[in-house]
Amino acid sequence: MTLLPLTNDQRARLQRLNQQKEVVFALKILFLSACVSNPPSNEAIKKITDAFHDLSVIQPNDQAGIKEDNLI
Repeated sequence: MTLLPLTNDQRARLQRLNQQKEVVFALKILFLSACVSNPPSNEAIKKITDAFHDLSVIQPNDQAGIKEDNLI
């Protein structure tokens, strides 16, 4: 279970974003620059790398009829 699960629409948008490789690369640099300390933490780098891996394989949920609650 994740803290803030993505809706099916959000997953589809992220899947389309992932097709823009230059944008994804720029975001990766931005997040790495913003999130790692000096010297960089291996744990922080791994978490960011894992998040971008998740982005590269994200798929919308094919299951119709699943209720998606807004947690915010």
